[in-house]
Amino acid sequence: MSDWKFKNSDTRPVYPVESESSGRRKIAWLGWIIAAAALLYFMSPWIARAFLELSRSANESAYYDTLSQYMSEAELLTLPTHTPLPTYTPMPTFTSLPTYTPVPTATSTPTPTPVPPAFIIQQLETQAQLVVVKNELTRRSFHVGLKDGLCSHGADFTAQGVIEAGIDFDKIDEDSVAYNPRNQTYTLKLPAPEFTSCRIEYIRLVKNSFSMCNPDWDRARTLAEVQVMKDFVADSQEDGLIDDAAERTEIILGEFVRSITGKRVNVTFEKQGGAPKRDASCRPRALGGWRYNASKNTWQK
Repeated sequence: MSDWKFKNSDTRPVYPVESESSGRRKIAWLGWIIAAAALLYFMSPWIARAFLELSRSANESAYYDTLSQYMSEAELLTLPTHTPLPTYTPMPTFTSLPTYTPVPTATSTPTPTPVPPAFIIQQLETQAQLVVVKNELTRRSFHVGLKDGLCSHGADFTAQGVIEAGIDFDKIDEDSVAYNPRNQTYTLKLPAPEFTSCRIEYIRLVKNSFSMCNPDWDRARTLAEVQVMKDFVADSQEDGLIDDAAERTEIILGEFVRSITGKRVNVTFEKQGGAPKRDASCRPRALGGWRYNASKNTWQK
């Protein structure tokens, strides 16, 4: 039996139901294709940009070469200059040299060089004034008698004086300084202390006796200075001025030499064969033939 049906004797064919559903599917596919094409059209800029970035990252130099074929000369100037990265050359590995350990050598202790005696003596002279000790004395109302033949007279005087003691630096030479390398000690051999200076700073006539001989009181004053000077020197020696000078000299010069040499120092003094030596100012002499009689405390001529 044939599938064609006729109605009212109409000769036009009537399609079956399956043919209508097949047409609708075709229309749907066509719609999807049109939608996909539209989507690609609108997304083409982003797709192109992604493609360009991908090609640029793969080969930047080739990317700019291809791009320059489609750009004008003015547009080419806006392109960044491609600077290839420098080739990395690794640094050579440093190999340290082996540490050299020298063979220990024996270290000898240097022998200390002593300070020359001439230098020590030269420096000692700068300490001359520091080792001087002094004694200030006063004698009040001491009597001075004078006897010149049959004419005798006298007077009382008051006097003040200064007696100084120390050592004579002119007697110090290179033999005065010795060095012992065994015990590293210096020895100073100094002259014995002596009276180095004496002077009368003040003398005054207090009272004079009556005489018919017209006495010379200036001469009496001069003899009074000689007499009191001897007393001042004797009193200073009794007071231990010479011993004080020796002690002061030992301390000051010993410490001084120790400071410039850095070594131990011994100080010794020459032995005295009697009374201490006196400077000329400490032993004045009466002129004009006058002599002092100690038992009578009188100057005679």
